[in-house]
Amino acid sequence: MKFAELAARWQDRPVLVVGDAVLDCWLSGTPTRMSREAPVPVVTLDTTREVGGGAAAIAAAFTALGARTTVVGATGDDDAGATLRSKVWDSGAADRMVVAVGRRTLTKRRVVAAGQVVARFDDGDTAPLGGAAADTLLQRLAESLAEAPAAVVMCDLGAGTLGRAVRSMLAARRLDVPLLAIDALDVFPWAHLGPDLLTVALDTVSGVVEGTNGAAVAAARGMLLRSTAAAVVSVTIDAEGAVVLSQDADTVHTSAAPGPRNQPAYVAGLVLAKLAGATVAEAAATAQRCAAARPSDLAPAVAKIGVLEATPA
Repeated sequence: MKFAELAARWQDRPVLVVGDAVLDCWLSGTPTRMSREAPVPVVTLDTTREVGGGAAAIAAAFTALGARTTVVGATGDDDAGATLRSKVWDSGAADRMVVAVGRRTLTKRRVVAAGQVVARFDDGDTAPLGGAAADTLLQRLAESLAEAPAAVVMCDLGAGTLGRAVRSMLAARRLDVPLLAIDALDVFPWAHLGPDLLTVALDTVSGVVEGTNGAAVAAARGMLLRSTAAAVVSVTIDAEGAVVLSQDADTVHTSAAPGPRNQPAYVAGLVLAKLAGATVAEAAATAQRCAAARPSDLAPAVAKIGVLEATPA
């Protein structure tokens, strides 16, 4: 199927995104001189850009592509949390975020000098969510699952939102979830759920894959599928693209287009294509096309199908 046909099929499908939400920030400026304190540039700040990351970014990508998206996660009761929730609202996703009193919102700030990231500093709490906040999150997850989403996407950055209780609830209701997708730094704790789709970066499965290229991933096909218990596993390889492995289809290699890669859009494109009835090869090509598109070309996707179709897959 062509991209336009797939996009028409997935419009307004209900998708639930659950997991670690992050506030991503870029502090961009002009390097003016070298510091006397250390061999680093002194950067005069020109602009500050803040966007939702993690589960918030994935939810925004689904919404931009035309899905009806709900996001469940947690923030702290700080300024960064308020900013992150405003980014969720601005994206158009339905907000069921929990505000954890006394918790610091996970924030990743990058210093950019003349277009080059020269430093990143992270702040925020990543301990397991506890107390009333954990109970409220489980309640909102249960309510969201009761609305019968067509797909559930778990975003696990190891930042404390998705504990054992969340996995237990999902396991108890697994038969009611038509399509379960996992996007995680550590995918193996999710294997008992038998995910339908799993997206992972190559460096996080280095213990299974002996190598750093697509051929090495393809050679580890059997081990990756068995150890993750997933029907489809997509392994992204930085600038090379991705290798998509399947229990019942040929291995698919996709090439990345030059330029920045939009990983949240890749996840959303892969999931939505499968919801629309795409083959593994069609879903892989759709995901790569979405990952290569500029954010402005994703919203609203229906009005820019021609732009996305022209984006190399």
